[in-house]
Amino acid sequence: MKRILLSAGLFLFLFCFAATSFATNGFQLMGIGSTQKGMGGAVTAAPEDAMTAITNPAGMAVIGNRADFNGEAFMPKRSMDFTELPASPFMGPGKQTSGGSELYGIPALGWTAPAFGRDNVFFGGGMYATAGMGVDYDITNAGSGFGDADVFTSIQFWKMQPTLAWKVNEQLALGVGVDFDYQQVEIKEVFEAAAFGAYPSLGAGISMDLGRAIGVYGGGLSLGAIYKVNDMVTVGASYISKQWFPDMKYRLGSGAVNNFPYKGYLADNTSEGTYKLDMQFPQQAAIGVAVKPMDALTVELDVKWINWKDTQDKVKLSGDFTLIDASDALVERMGGAAPTPVTASSIDLPFGWKNQWVFAVGTRYAVNPDLTLRIGYNYAKSPIDEKDVFNNVAFPAIVEQHLGLGLTYNLGSHWAVSGSYMRAFKEELSGKKDNPQAFQDVGFASDTTKTKISLEENSVGVQVSYRF
Repeated sequence: MKRILLSAGLFLFLFCFAATSFATNGFQLMGIGSTQKGMGGAVTAAPEDAMTAITNPAGMAVIGNRADFNGEAFMPKRSMDFTELPASPFMGPGKQTSGGSELYGIPALGWTAPAFGRDNVFFGGGMYATAGMGVDYDITNAGSGFGDADVFTSIQFWKMQPTLAWKVNEQLALGVGVDFDYQQVEIKEVFEAAAFGAYPSLGAGISMDLGRAIGVYGGGLSLGAIYKVNDMVTVGASYISKQWFPDMKYRLGSGAVNNFPYKGYLADNTSEGTYKLDMQFPQQAAIGVAVKPMDALTVELDVKWINWKDTQDKVKLSGDFTLIDASDALVERMGGAAPTPVTASSIDLPFGWKNQWVFAVGTRYAVNPDLTLRIGYNYAKSPIDEKDVFNNVAFPAIVEQHLGLGLTYNLGSHWAVSGSYMRAFKEELSGKKDNPQAFQDVGFASDTTKTKISLEENSVGVQVSYRF
């Protein structure tokens, strides 16, 4: 028991300092741990390990007494391409085919055991680090007459979830988990844009520089149920509430936000001070059906809904802003009167994310009492479409199709080791009607930027399990 507690403490320490990377469904992991990855994330009705505490808390009552530890090497490749950008004085052509580290470590663990002296009530939990949205682009256009681009993002998110599950009878299991979360977000998008210097009221450059991030703690609630219809069919359902966080605070100097397109205006922060970002993690719901036509074979189909539109469509940044009407700025450049600034206490960052429907199917087959093989497929349409590409050069979460492979080998009656491989196939997306209206109003380019973003992912995981 001391060794288990020591390992749990080590993993918790790693979570606090886990590097960020992309995930798969938006910036959420397709599955947590090697068995879930191997099933393509289709584990709502027929979970296999204690990481079910995170995906369906009711699973804690049906998997037996165990502890599971997983380590994953996550390898994303992302790119940003401006080479087809229409003639424009505010951004030059450029391409970067690598944007940050291509290797990250993602740990996860779970455990469950009987509680309160009863054999049908179980207590345990899970911990994991999703991490997401890590890019680091630096495009230099020296000598081209255009400005340079510096784009960086980092979002760290981890969850610890104590879970209580009740096996009501041989058919029904229920579970509830209390979520404890941590989130830290850094965003930097800076374009030199020397041509803005021709506009007296605007000055040069475009930037959204939210550095000096301070992490915040939040939480939510998870619910789950599993019902065994008969020996062949089992259904499961889960609901994870919106994860609530207080506003993240940033100490910004004057001009950290400069000429940022906000509706028909270009926004600046003209005074230094503390600015606040209201960014939450979305609610989601899932339902799954598992069919077991023979003892050795299980096939499961899951459908999941993720409410990105509520949390990542528009993200509010509060502070002290000055807004310049873009059309009036163009009039000033042509010799007219200077525009009258308008003050604002907040602006919206228009990421434009849509809700996702995730479809996952997974199959596992027990070759013999010691060896189990898995294969899974996961599909979810990108939450970003063509008209939001320019607003998401730092957030290219566009992969849609995923393949998972996995296996488990039992080492005697207590220990087991599992492995997984996940491939998220490459997706590319080019901007169409994605140029912000404020840039169009000052005469910069057409309504389409033709900016291209791409993402592909691979991951390899190893999991060690102990059954009590």
